[in-house]
This record gives sequence, C-alpha cells and structure tokens, in this order.
Amino acid sequence: MRQVERISSKQTCPSGEIAAYVDGELSAEAETALERHVGLCESCSRDLRDQRQFLAALTAAFDDARSMRLPADFSRRVVANAESTVAGVRRPNELLAAVCIASALLLFSLFAFGGEAFTIASTAASVGQRILALGLFFLRLAGGFVFALAVISRSLASSFDPAVVIVSVGMFISAAIAFSAFRHPLRRRST
Repeated sequence: MRQVERISSKQTCPSGEIAAYVDGELSAEAETALERHVGLCESCSRDLRDQRQFLAALTAAFDDARSMRLPADFSRRVVANAESTVAGVRRPNELLAAVCIASALLLFSLFAFGGEAFTIASTAASVGQRILALGLFFLRLAGGFVFALAVISRSLASSFDPAVVIVSVGMFISAAIAFSAFRHPLRRRST
C-alpha cells in the first residue's frame, strides 16, 4: 500500500503491478491501493482495461484451439518434415563456425566455473589422455595387422606359386572385408 502511494506521489504509474493485479498475485492491501490509484489515473485505468481484454482474447483463442482437431498422421508429418530439413554440416565453413562456437562456449564455461575450472580442466585432460591412448592402441593394432599381412604376402610371393598368389589375394580381400565391416558401424553411430 505504501509502495503504491509512494509511486503515486512521484507521479509515476505502477505498470508492473497492473499485470500482477490481473494475474491475482497482489496482496489485499496492494490490490486496494492499486484500485484507488486506477480510479484516479486515466492511463493506468486504460492499461488495466487493455490487459483484461488481452487476457480474455487469449483465453478465447485457446478455447478455440482446443476444439480444433489435428489430422491423424499429424505427428508423422511433423517428424518427416523435421528429418528432411535437417541436413547437418554441408560446407567446410559451417564446420569451422561450429568448432569456433564450441570453443567459445568451452572458454566461457571455464570462466564461469571460476576456481573449479582447474579441477574440471584437469579431469577433462585426464579423460582426453585415456581416449588418446586407446585410439593410439587401436592404430598400432591396425598397423601391426597390415605389417603382418605384408610380411606373410611377401614370404608367400617369393616362391611365386599360383596357389600362394590366390591365398594372398584371398587374405587381402578378407582383410578389406573385415576393415569395411569395422567401418560401417562407426558411420551409423556418427549419424
């Protein structure tokens, strides 16, 4: 009550309190003081009338929307449309922009965490080192496999027997099939 009277004495209107009044969020004293002010102030009276009309129109619009029926396959159409418009990164500059935005968000989050940023960064570095070690392990394993195939093929090809050549070609084809089978599950996960 004092706040509205103090605002009224300064000749400024309590426009924020009008919205709270319409929503029923004011205390009884504040409502009484606002009603007294609205009775004296033409501008606030107009604002109160406008907000009540807007609320009534909004209620009527939602009532009309509830009575509207959606097609049976509405959700399927929305999902199909959403999936057809999502194309991912199409150009290299989009990838660069995404990397820059992600880097900026990372830096911002580190500054936002303040003193805890060092702990978070050291934990992330530890996880990154483990992932890198695992990746290097698989890379060395693949390199060893290719080296073993080369040594076996070379030793078999030194005698140049047609059967040996057929076995070598078969080994290379089976290695290519195994490599291809290993690559396809990774592609499906990344999409």
